[in-house]
Amino acid sequence: MKKVLLTFLCCFFAASAMAGDIVSWFDDGDALVDYTAAKDGSGGDISALNPGSTITHAAKITPSQLDVTEESGPVVIIEAGGTLHGSGIYICNGEFVFALRTGADDGARELTDLDGTDGAMSVEMGEAIAGQENTVYASLNLTTGMILTSVNGNTEIRYLVNAVSSDNLTGNQTVAFLGDQALSIHMGGLSGGNDQENPFLNQSNTWIFDGVAGEPVRGQIFGIAVNPNLMANNPAPATSSVNIDPDVVSEAAFETAEDPANPGSQHPDVTGHFVTFYQGLNGDPNLGLPPLYETFVPAGSDPITVPINTPETFELDLGQEVFWRVEEQINGAPEGDSANILSPVWSFETLPPVPAAVSQPEDQAVFAGEQAVFEFSFTSKTAASAAWYKEGDPDTELLESDPDVTIELAQDGDSYTSTLYIDNAEVADQGYYYCLASNTDGDTQSSSAALAVKRMVGYWPLDGDYQDYSGEGHDVTPYGEPDPAQWVDGVAPAQTGQALSTIGRRESTGETEPFNAAEYTDEITASLWLKWPGTDDYGVIWRGIFSSRDDSVINWFLEIDNRNGIVRVNAPGYDAYQFAQISPDEWVHIAFTSSKDEVGAFYINGSQVAITNPGRYSINDTSRPVILGSTQENIDNMIEAVMDDVRLYNYAMSPEEIAGIYYDVTGEQICVEPNAENLVYDINGDCEVGLDDLAAVSVDWLNSKIFTGAAE
Repeated sequence: MKKVLLTFLCCFFAASAMAGDIVSWFDDGDALVDYTAAKDGSGGDISALNPGSTITHAAKITPSQLDVTEESGPVVIIEAGGTLHGSGIYICNGEFVFALRTGADDGARELTDLDGTDGAMSVEMGEAIAGQENTVYASLNLTTGMILTSVNGNTEIRYLVNAVSSDNLTGNQTVAFLGDQALSIHMGGLSGGNDQENPFLNQSNTWIFDGVAGEPVRGQIFGIAVNPNLMANNPAPATSSVNIDPDVVSEAAFETAEDPANPGSQHPDVTGHFVTFYQGLNGDPNLGLPPLYETFVPAGSDPITVPINTPETFELDLGQEVFWRVEEQINGAPEGDSANILSPVWSFETLPPVPAAVSQPEDQAVFAGEQAVFEFSFTSKTAASAAWYKEGDPDTELLESDPDVTIELAQDGDSYTSTLYIDNAEVADQGYYYCLASNTDGDTQSSSAALAVKRMVGYWPLDGDYQDYSGEGHDVTPYGEPDPAQWVDGVAPAQTGQALSTIGRRESTGETEPFNAAEYTDEITASLWLKWPGTDDYGVIWRGIFSSRDDSVINWFLEIDNRNGIVRVNAPGYDAYQFAQISPDEWVHIAFTSSKDEVGAFYINGSQVAITNPGRYSINDTSRPVILGSTQENIDNMIEAVMDDVRLYNYAMSPEEIAGIYYDVTGEQICVEPNAENLVYDINGDCEVGLDDLAAVSVDWLNSKIFTGAAE
């Protein structure tokens, strides 16, 4: 998870002529809502920001001791939206927290979770102080990923990763401020009742704000975000940078605060810059101690540069934390004047004495017999070595005495790259691997990377039995006593043999013992043949076809609408994805893949019919039963149909591989990329450019519609 942190240490009342009551950069008249009394949410409280990229929540409150010591759940301050989309500010165990959901319901989160992959994010803002007025706001800009939060003048900027660039920021358009009578109809940025891993972000645990009687309150929501360029900005080294080499850094740089009336231009009243550097320790800038260095730089063209790392300024060492900030001088005012504009406090860290990681090993997924390669790059100011290990109990060092193991260490000055080669990969090699880099000052361990062997992990031909013929041992146990009549002709008896009919005998469905089909890969391919007879008399609409789940966790499932043959898949945190509608009493090949980069691809009869954007579909990779013919271990959910040749792979197959499974049974060729660039002249749609297409074009050869002027 990437985390970029900027800390402001005072308010900026002089920076904007707007001077709002809570958010000094805004005009209070621009607030979408502005409350001075507690209220519950109701529909239509706020105009829709859908789609929207910016929103700011703000509040001025006086918490009670009860508010800051509540240990069972969040205390609501101000929130907007609900169901799957919303955001808000809460007190969680004495800390203000901003929480956001962009399509997630039950994604488990820490109080600070900046990864938007699952659509559930949150940020710790700062301490809530009982018995005194607290001024807080959180400003979100999804276009840049920025979350700017401020608690009593102490402001931070963090940046989201893997988040959407816009969303329905107001959800169901309810707004709750502190809560009055009931909070049951809204969720804001909290998760649903399934998020048991963090009770402070669970909607079912919410508390109405207690407060101090008689103290004024105010809550606002704006449809805009604070612009960080209104302060000194764009520091170099970039804030939160690590592994800065003291031997090459000679200056720090930044850009002047922007003119609010002329974006992109310097603030015309800035006449200079007070720049101060501090010695940090464990993330604490130690602003109360004497600074490392302070100077004044006159106004000039951007970037503004400040010489450092000299005997006249201060010198950088290995393993040093440096914090620094800029106070923009306004019209010649002295340092500390209220008219000046304070920047964030920026930070960077120099190279540590021990090896410093530069690039980490990446996961490898190879077929049996292929070579897997892991690389770890690091910097060391002194001579270094490296060794590789496989995680286990205990971890095992890999040695080149193993004929399938080769380890190389390349050096270029202070830069090192250690490479691990594993030849002839086999299932026994699966696991997690890491590198340990060492020098005379100590060791640095890389992150662990997975090695997976791509293969079929479940194969149920259903030729008169439930046995798994993949060799992995995942036999299906039927829910009821098998009936010989359930074994019928398959889709192509000469190729596929028999099939399983659950028509009139739902208990002939069944499940495996728990296993993780996506272990080490985070990918799967599911493939099967289905002949659906059409609707029946049971009332349950959605019937399970193939799934991996139990009562507590869903990995993935494939199901059909028994009324009309619509087929869909689902996975936690994502809306069900409908991708096809099949006809009754016809054999249909159905397949879907889920890849590591969170792309879902869906196939009917060997052809890809739908695909998601990256980051928009993923599965859980936990050990759960694989269920054939159901998704809920419930007889009402079990499908009545005929199934054949059910397969499960631990990697996402290509369109060509899916087409190959279909071709092996039918002999029918499939156009795997009908929209490919090199098929733009495929006039007759036969998936190749040939003489027939040339003939189609030549029919109109030399036809012309060029306008010519009248003859002179």
